[in-house]
Amino acid sequence: MKFVIAGAGAVGYDIARHLVKEGKDVVVIERDPIRAKFLESNLDCLVINKEINRSQTMQEIDLADGDYFIAATNKDETNLIACSIAASSSPDGSMLKLRKIARVSNLDYSHAEFQGSPFLGADYIISPEMAAANHITEIVKQGALSDVLAFEGSNITVRNEIVDKNSSFRNKNLIKIRKEINKSFLIALIKRGESVLIPSGNTVVREGDEIYIVADEKTMDYIFARTGKKIKKIETALIVGTTKIAKSLLRTLSMMPINLKLLSEDYEEAKDISRRYPNVLVINGDVRNESIFEEERLNEVDLIITVTENQELNVLSALYAKSIGVERAIASVSKESYISIAQKLGVDATVSPKRSTVDAILKYIRRGKIITLHTLFDGEAEAVEILVSGECNACGKKIKELNMPENSIIAAITRNKEISIPNGDFEMRPGDSVIIIMKKQNVPKVEAVFSDL
Repeated sequence: MKFVIAGAGAVGYDIARHLVKEGKDVVVIERDPIRAKFLESNLDCLVINKEINRSQTMQEIDLADGDYFIAATNKDETNLIACSIAASSSPDGSMLKLRKIARVSNLDYSHAEFQGSPFLGADYIISPEMAAANHITEIVKQGALSDVLAFEGSNITVRNEIVDKNSSFRNKNLIKIRKEINKSFLIALIKRGESVLIPSGNTVVREGDEIYIVADEKTMDYIFARTGKKIKKIETALIVGTTKIAKSLLRTLSMMPINLKLLSEDYEEAKDISRRYPNVLVINGDVRNESIFEEERLNEVDLIITVTENQELNVLSALYAKSIGVERAIASVSKESYISIAQKLGVDATVSPKRSTVDAILKYIRRGKIITLHTLFDGEAEAVEILVSGECNACGKKIKELNMPENSIIAAITRNKEISIPNGDFEMRPGDSVIIIMKKQNVPKVEAVFSDL
């Protein structure tokens, strides 16, 4: 497959990096000569240092043999125009197979994605802000205890937990942990320092490990209660910031039974949001002003969601709120390194618009059997949901017969709404929803196992 990526900022670079790791043929167009040199030094792909929105550039690339064109600059209009140029570059119809993806931030443009039809030359539109807001909404629905990986075809959830010195998991192997819990669940992934592990039963959990737990909702609540995290429904929440993520959140959270407050430093923005959402208490003030928490009794909310443009402020504000009594905190961050650091410091969940965007684009690229996709640890691992069809190689076989690659695990299977944490004798059937967690390099091998006959 050939992929052409226009724009190699944080999002474009990450998409290219993921695809190169999978062995795909990647071409990157980048107008900035300094950035282009960086790409040439760090990515094993063709880099073209030219303007994106020129038909001459498109002709030079020869899109006729391309499969996907991904416009990922930080300008909506540039991305949509680039898709239009790509769509019109072949009047003879020789590029009918080329699928065009546009990254947009304008919330009005983003709704075209839900119309199910092409928009200004783009076959698929993805908004980083809406993707992040949807992720936050899912975390809130689950009580904001931790990050949540949700799956479309299953009620199974995957949550992460930082193992501290008081954890009941500390210094125990997985066999002992499962015996003590005595419920159906799985620790499917461990991040230890710079290493990512797909553990076995004899793997010992250490202090400082970030573990990913697979279980149904009831079992997950029981496990988190054992770790000392109180299960509580979110009834009051404070959104900090008036970014596009904040505005997307207002659309989703205002439809839930949650008493919402929003803190805005910008007076005009505060007035506009107050007019649009009369049931939301909008406060004009600066989150850096400690007294505002006391004056407005903001420390009494169940949850704080910090989504300003400043990721350091998001983390610090979330931590401060927790220190004065707010039980749960979610922070928006852009740097991958901040995700783990923030959670180790006490932020319950972090959301990255960049990661949410990359996940959505990779899911679209691999659409078909893969119905959900989450990247983990800066792309070092993935959690995917695959739907088994009657023509699938795996159909009718037991798990032990599938020849799954090392560093991959079938974590859960949903059949007729029944969830199983399977063993090697579990036999695949049509309609099964299969959750697989694996290291990035095993993606092609796992896809082959579940490909059609």
